[in-house]
Amino acid sequence: MHIVFVHRGVYPERIGGTYSYIYELGRRLAARGHRIRVIASTHEPEAPVPYEHEGMLIHKYVFRRVNPVASTLQHLRNCERLFREIAAEKAVDILTIHEAQLGYKVARSALGRSVCQLPTFHAPVFLEFRFGVQWELEKERSAMKRAALRITAPPMEYWQRKYERGVLAEAYAINVLSEYSKGHIANEFPSIDLDRVHIIPGGVDTDRFQPAADRGTLRAQLGIDDSVVELLTVRKLAPRMGLENLIKAMPRITAAALDLGQRAHLTVCGDGALMPVLRYLAEELGVADAVTLAGRVTDDDLVRHYQASDLFVLPTAAMEGFGISTVEALSTNLPVVGTPAGATPEILRAIDPALLTRDTSAEAIADAVTSWLGRREQESGDDRYRREVLAKYSWDHVADLMETHYENRLEAFRRRPA
Repeated sequence: MHIVFVHRGVYPERIGGTYSYIYELGRRLAARGHRIRVIASTHEPEAPVPYEHEGMLIHKYVFRRVNPVASTLQHLRNCERLFREIAAEKAVDILTIHEAQLGYKVARSALGRSVCQLPTFHAPVFLEFRFGVQWELEKERSAMKRAALRITAPPMEYWQRKYERGVLAEAYAINVLSEYSKGHIANEFPSIDLDRVHIIPGGVDTDRFQPAADRGTLRAQLGIDDSVVELLTVRKLAPRMGLENLIKAMPRITAAALDLGQRAHLTVCGDGALMPVLRYLAEELGVADAVTLAGRVTDDDLVRHYQASDLFVLPTAAMEGFGISTVEALSTNLPVVGTPAGATPEILRAIDPALLTRDTSAEAIADAVTSWLGRREQESGDDRYRREVLAKYSWDHVADLMETHYENRLEAFRRRPA
């Protein structure tokens, strides 16, 4: 099959859940003999010629951020241009758009409609945008800037929703990673036939994300004392990730650990606009010594952090379409406490309902983590977290499901009435 992915960026220039998803799935499909192309933007001075990466052919276009209208037009125009060039070289079998704002023009074109369109719907972008705007309005002190945001936000949200509805309407079938995301389609796009929506979860590289051979030595190398309960979260530092609530929970968590004769420490891996906010909040609450904002870490160091930690905390406030960091942690046999936001309950409930907080608040996060501290010793040596991943979320298993999905949909698309 000749498959084209469309997304805002490509790994390793961009990091994050959807970038990792396309990279891991694409390279495995390429290894099975499929022709994989990726259309993505870049902030590099000049667009490189198409180049091969892990068996995939990457086509980049230069993107310059100007204003919302001009920026969107850049994406739409360049995506369509590159798709036409790819299709002129060899007919495309499957087009899978991962971000509607980029692929809308392609999806609605005559050429796009001649191809089997199987987009992956991760989460409603317009709702993520709305959540971010609400956060900015709460934090912004300037009345003039708040007024400007209230004026400009509604039309931007309207167009984002229009693009998503348009791509979904053109799709022959739609892939989602969770029941949660399917529910968003049902609620926000009621005109879409849910019989066309198929659930195939995300995955994790279980060979790379596995328990450490010598965890004690690894902790020593990272400077983690035996008396420290090492908490970890891996997040883009953005409002919907709930990181402020996690920091607010730390005073109670550190106190509970002290009652057990231990010290609790939290490492936050990731970068983003919230970095100064989180740093200030930790200082204000008196837990700066118990919180390390590590920023963006290398791929190798990320695995080491999972392997050396005692508990992963996913404090998401909203919009968790799947949770790749959750299954990465579980794959190293690291227990996870997560909020009941998005698809997290679909993953954690199957292992232990006690791993879910009652809601997304700082108090609920503190309660769940302190409860876990109390039963931590009873779980020593339990490998159920990794077993769950091996059974459901290995990338080889997910690639099998996706390959079959693509083949079946493509065959039906070719047999459809004219």
